[in-house]
Amino acid sequence: MAERRIGYLLKELDRLIEARFDDDLAAGGLSRRHWQLLHTLSEGPRSADELRDALAPFWKAEREWEIEIRDLSSAGLIDGDAGAVALTAAGRTAHDETFVRIAERRRAMASGVEPGQFATTVRVLAQMIGNLAGGGRAGELGSN
Repeated sequence: MAERRIGYLLKELDRLIEARFDDDLAAGGLSRRHWQLLHTLSEGPRSADELRDALAPFWKAEREWEIEIRDLSSAGLIDGDAGAVALTAAGRTAHDETFVRIAERRRAMASGVEPGQFATTVRVLAQMIGNLAGGGRAGELGSN
């Protein structure tokens, strides 16, 4: 029975994660894409190409990239200099404040889940993704 409900549970969890994290990001005036850019840059400056490539799976269109970069630059959160994009002091503050909200949300989401259970859940989900992404029959066996 659990196998038949996993699709629903995953979709519902994803929906709730998206909604709650969007609320947390909006509290800091950020969109999901803004956050991804800021968080990537929190590790250090990147060339525009490196940054775009790192987040390529999230861009629906080239124009989206340009808009998000322009938004963050106009807000004074990032700066491009000598071929590298970096957080400004305001960008670092925005990242750090948002990171606190995101970390708290993640703790709340995992409340009551033992660390070992969480690790097992992540491993199991990664295995299932691998089974289905591999195109083989492994993901189909035993699920009916």
